[in-house]
Amino acid sequence: MSAAPKSHPAFKFLRQQTIDSLNIRIQQYEHVKTGALHIHLASDQAENVFLVALRTMAKDSSGVAHVLEHTALCGSEKFPVRDPFFMMIRRSLNTFMNAFTSSDWTAYPFASRNKKDFNNLLEVYLDAVFFARLDALDFAQEGHRVELIDDEEGQPSLTYKGVVFNEMKGAMSSPVSQLWQTLTKYLFPSTTYHFNSGGEPSDIPDLTHDQLLAFYKRHYHPSNALFMTSGDIPAEVHQAAFQKHALSRFSAQKIDLFVADEKRYLSPLKVQESYPAAAHDKQAKSHLVLGWLLGHSTDLRRQMQANLLARVLLDNSASPLRKELETCGIGTGPSQLCGLEDSNKEMTFVCGLEGADTNDADKFENLVMDCLKNVEDKGVSQSEVEAALHQLELGQREIGGDGYPFGMQLILRALPAAI
Repeated sequence: MSAAPKSHPAFKFLRQQTIDSLNIRIQQYEHVKTGALHIHLASDQAENVFLVALRTMAKDSSGVAHVLEHTALCGSEKFPVRDPFFMMIRRSLNTFMNAFTSSDWTAYPFASRNKKDFNNLLEVYLDAVFFARLDALDFAQEGHRVELIDDEEGQPSLTYKGVVFNEMKGAMSSPVSQLWQTLTKYLFPSTTYHFNSGGEPSDIPDLTHDQLLAFYKRHYHPSNALFMTSGDIPAEVHQAAFQKHALSRFSAQKIDLFVADEKRYLSPLKVQESYPAAAHDKQAKSHLVLGWLLGHSTDLRRQMQANLLARVLLDNSASPLRKELETCGIGTGPSQLCGLEDSNKEMTFVCGLEGADTNDADKFENLVMDCLKNVEDKGVSQSEVEAALHQLELGQREIGGDGYPFGMQLILRALPAAI
C-alpha cells in the first residue's frame, strides 16, 4: 500500500486508490472546517484540470440554477468588472473553460497547460463561485427582462428577453428536448428530476432576483461543494489555493440537499402529450417512447450491467432491439433518445420511434416487449457481448476525443456519482 500523500493542514486525507490502466492515483480529502470534499486525480499530465461543483436541486422549472450559473460569472468581489469570465477566455492560455448546469448539480471547470495561467484562472473561478456579486442588472441580462420592440405592423409591444430565456427558447423548440422533459416528468414524479433544471421558457419569467439570491445563499457554500482536480500539480498545492482564496472565510453549514429514491408505479403508465408544430408541417408526427426507471447509478456493478445490456440491444443495426426498431415499418426510424441515461441518481433506459403515428402505439409496445422477452429467453451470442464490452473499454481508456482534455473527461465521468 502506497504512503499517504501530503495534504494542506486545512485538509485531512481520507483514502487513495491507483488505477493502473488509466495511469492515475485517485486521492480523496476533506476540508476540516467546512466538510468540502476534494478529489484529486494525480498523474503525470501537464494539462491540469480544475472543477468545483455544487449540488443544486431545483424545486420548479424557473431555471434558477441555470440563471445563477450565468450570473455568477458576471463579476465577483475581487473582480468587480463586466464579464471577467469572457475576458479570461480571450486572454488566457486555457485549453478549456466553461460552466454547466445539470439536473442536480452545477459545475465550473477549466483546464490549462500553463501553471501561471492555471493559478490565475483558479483565483477567478473561486471568487466567482463563492463571492459572486449577482447584481440585479446582470440578473436582468442573463435571466429575463421585458423590452419594448416594434411588432410586424410597426406597433410597439412588450416582449421577454434574456440570455438564459433565449437559450432555453431555442433548446426547448426541439421536439426531442420536449419529449425528454415530458418523459422525465413522469419517470420522476416527486424528485428534482421532475423539473427542467435549465428552465422552461414559460416559467423563467416567474423567477425573481430575491429568489436567485436565496438559492445562491443556500447552495453555493463549501459545505455543499465538491472540488475535483487532475494533473501533475500536487493536491496540497491546490488545497493551499482553495484555502487562501475561499475556504478560510467559511465555517461549517448544515446542508440537507439530497435526492430521495423515486417512488415506483404499481403498473405501467401510459401518457399522451402534444408539442407545438407549424401549420402544414409534414415532418410533425408522433414520437412513441417507452421508458424504464432502473437502479442507482452509483452501484457500479449494476451500472456496468445496464451499460453493457444497452449496447447489446441498441449498438448497431444488427443489435436485436435496434434491428426491430429499424425494420418494423412504424415511423421513420429509432428515436434519438434510445439508450441508457446514467447521470442521475437512478438510471433510465429509453427506446422509441420517430415520425410514427399515434394509432401504432400498442403495436410499438408489443414489438419492444416481444423483442426483450426473446432476448431474455434465447440470449445473444457471446461474440456480441464481447464486442459491446470491448467498445465500453475503449471508450473508457481513450485519451482525447469529445473536445475535452483527458483529465476533464475523467472528472466529468466521475462527477455524477461523486455528487
